[in-house]
Amino acid sequence: MKEILHQIDGVFAESDDFDPRTTTRSFSISASDYATAVVLAPLLRGLADDAPNVTVNVLPRSPDVPAVLRLDSADLVIEPREMMGDSPLPGVSLFSDRWVCMLDGSMHEPAVLARLERDHYLQLPHLVYSIGQDRQLNYADRHLASLGVRRRIELTVESFLMAPLLIRGTSLVSLVLERAASMLPLDGLRLVDPPIPVPGITDAMYWNPRHSEDPGHRWLRQRLADTAARLTPTGDVS
Repeated sequence: MKEILHQIDGVFAESDDFDPRTTTRSFSISASDYATAVVLAPLLRGLADDAPNVTVNVLPRSPDVPAVLRLDSADLVIEPREMMGDSPLPGVSLFSDRWVCMLDGSMHEPAVLARLERDHYLQLPHLVYSIGQDRQLNYADRHLASLGVRRRIELTVESFLMAPLLIRGTSLVSLVLERAASMLPLDGLRLVDPPIPVPGITDAMYWNPRHSEDPGHRWLRQRLADTAARLTPTGDVS
């Protein structure tokens, strides 16, 4: 019954005119803190002038994206395409990124920072990003697990942005995404290439197909795509 009511509401919503300058509509976007920092923050800065009465609710990631969209718990979900696989949901790629290793430069020898060797990397304690009570691993850590790489996982967290605080003053190493790392106060932390190649990711936005023609939904998707298109290309991040 709940899904039927959502579909009825969607039919009426799609027939309404949408003016971002005057609308008081509220949108919900499920995204990691990484995606929030990289693409939602600049999106919101732009909306402050162009759509002053629009409310955007940023929700945490969910391990069950189809359910979130089916139940209209979120209008959009931002997830790596590599995690979503061959999803039937409509989606548009936003931006790509690559993985780097973050360490505290004061806790390691200069030779380690110049070139992190595989054996030494596997001997270090690791900080791993995961979500949910079942500790769903991120794409990079899933990739290493699929290769049979065994590491000393000493700490798991649900926030990419906590990595600098937790790594500083320790010998921990963590795989982080370059775009987010470039936005953080490193203060002595170092970023080095991983000794085991890890495929990059492409973050994309996904939505429920019944909202594809909704004028407000289309507007939000276009604004998000435009914001992502203005991001600095991977590898040029400083």
